[in-house]
Amino acid sequence: MSDQLIMPPEEQLSNIPIPDPMLEAMQGEFSRGIIPSELASLNLTPSSNSYLLEQPLSKQEIFRCTNLTKSYGSGAAYIEVIKGISFTVQQGEYIVILGPSGSGKSTLLHLLAGLETPNRGQIRMRNQVIQDFTDDDLSLYHREQIGLLFQSFNLLSSLLVWENVAFPLMLAGAPVDWRQHEALKMLDRFGMAEFAMRYPNQLSGGQQQRIALARALIHDPDLLLVDEPTGNLDSKSADLVIHELNRLHKEENRTIILVTHSQVFLPFATRVFYINDGQLLTSNESYRIDQTNGPDSSRLELNQAQPAPL
Repeated sequence: MSDQLIMPPEEQLSNIPIPDPMLEAMQGEFSRGIIPSELASLNLTPSSNSYLLEQPLSKQEIFRCTNLTKSYGSGAAYIEVIKGISFTVQQGEYIVILGPSGSGKSTLLHLLAGLETPNRGQIRMRNQVIQDFTDDDLSLYHREQIGLLFQSFNLLSSLLVWENVAFPLMLAGAPVDWRQHEALKMLDRFGMAEFAMRYPNQLSGGQQQRIALARALIHDPDLLLVDEPTGNLDSKSADLVIHELNRLHKEENRTIILVTHSQVFLPFATRVFYINDGQLLTSNESYRIDQTNGPDSSRLELNQAQPAPL
């Protein structure tokens, strides 16, 4: 693209210190309540690419993102949404990326999904560089390796419920009888089989989100990318989605990367990222639920026994 940033040479990147003013600004945001108080005790630090440039890819590493930058527009309309962030995601993690509206969290998720391309930096998904994918590679990536769940459901209004759930299988060329059989099994799993022959606009928001989750899982991906899944739901429907995602992580060992502005997902996270103004703070420490008060407890404690690597 012609509007790329002018950045320092790669060999100079490791010599650029992490600015102390950023940490001071973060401390100021904690004191003003801009960053949730539950995160104040975490060892949050700015993401850095120096570690990632030096280390080989581990077998458990799903994502390695190095120096990601994403911008839009040019001239007076230029805006930098993601600002040179780096991190890794390990197999079996439940990553919650927390941030206010407009912070860049959805853009970051779209980059991981291959729905957008960074202006600078690299995203490795296992041993593949996502920016190098052809259109066919991206189609396979979406059909076979990841499940996508969005706030707006993204159901196709002209298709029946079971057809929406089976849509990834249709794209993969599966026979219609087998697609319907698998879709009905998935709908039954979510208690939605009775709505198989309805259209999405005949369902409530909570029902539509469960249909979207069933569609995301129909091809059995081990990685879920989730964008504000409870943003359009009532509290009862939101609770069902929250606990189903936690079950998918705990019982089925699926890796989940979820972006949200809501703190309700924090008790279930293995690591928390905080993003604001395109900059990322990460924690090596894990949340755990205060077992005496149950999963609805507002008191969160840190589990430092097995910190996930950054």
